[in-house]
Amino acid sequence: MKQPRFQMQCRQMFQLAMVFTTLFFTNNNLWGQTQNDTLLIRETVLNYLEGLEYNDSVRVEKAMHPDLAKRVIREDKSGNDKLSNMTAATLLHYAKTYDYTKLYKAGVDPQEPLKVEVLLFDISNNIATVKAIQNKFAFFDYIHLGKLNGEWKIINILWAWTER
Repeated sequence: MKQPRFQMQCRQMFQLAMVFTTLFFTNNNLWGQTQNDTLLIRETVLNYLEGLEYNDSVRVEKAMHPDLAKRVIREDKSGNDKLSNMTAATLLHYAKTYDYTKLYKAGVDPQEPLKVEVLLFDISNNIATVKAIQNKFAFFDYIHLGKLNGEWKIINILWAWTER
């Protein structure tokens, strides 16, 4: 009678070990990510996008690293794809001076509040990758962030147009 109980306990231990192994290999960033990091990453992305929406260059500057590179793939006059780059200084200038309502999706009510969805793809060590989607602008962003001296900063943005 003790034999089946022992086998059942071994089977349960094996199943438990498989669950932990699966968790470790499929999502090994669980141990490097804290809830606080997730909230701070979201806050950083909101500072960037809400800063553009409200022409708040202080928030945009707080969100970005001084060596930020913002890139988009565009078609040139010859019809060839090319990579267009924007520096942190240029983005900061636009945050102060550009009318971002010109980048709204068709039919968007300018009085509607900006709603941002931050999809966190990965946090590993001191880097994170997110996709930012929002309800007003006719673009979305893939964003790489780095945690430098305890603060999350946007280092790279690769963006693309959605509908216009």
